[in-house]
Amino acid sequence: MSWLPKNYHQIQADTHEEYLLKLFEKEVENRHKRKINLLLKQAALPKIPDKPFDWSHIQIPQGITKEYILEGEFIKNQENLIFYGGVGTGKTFLSTLVALNVIRKKTMKTKFFTVAGLVNVLLEANEKGTLGTFFKNIDKLDLLILNELGYIPLHKQGAELLFQVISICYQRKSIIVTTNLLIYNLVSGTMCLEIQF
Repeated sequence: MSWLPKNYHQIQADTHEEYLLKLFEKEVENRHKRKINLLLKQAALPKIPDKPFDWSHIQIPQGITKEYILEGEFIKNQENLIFYGGVGTGKTFLSTLVALNVIRKKTMKTKFFTVAGLVNVLLEANEKGTLGTFFKNIDKLDLLILNELGYIPLHKQGAELLFQVISICYQRKSIIVTTNLLIYNLVSGTMCLEIQF
């Protein structure tokens, strides 16, 4: 309980019971904030503009709402999202907003990778013999964001390792893929919602 030793004297209360209640409420609140900060750090999210997201040019599939996307409701159903569009259309911005929301509101474990960055990490882990540990860490996530699929060509081993990551998440985790490539299914039989920018 790191908050208590430094701050216990700041609590004002009329009774001992009220004092203890306020003290523990503050400790719980502080632990929650520390957990959120840790999840944000581990997610490795890119910086995004400090402005509202512009939905005016986004084509969302019928039956899906902005809230369904932003609040991460698709994660409950292990659905995947594909954000498809040209450079600078807001795909990374939206995927980061989704991650921020699910971390802050639902304390979900999220990780953001560029596809090229992830492939480099996978190749290095494979070379060092730590691939199994890395896959276990991926398996602990609620949401994996793969940014910029198709921007840089992958060589055979990198593509195979990337496919292994996608296979780990298959029907158990959710993935958001941002891409400029037109793709319909991440893995055959997986529910993917394509959002066009």
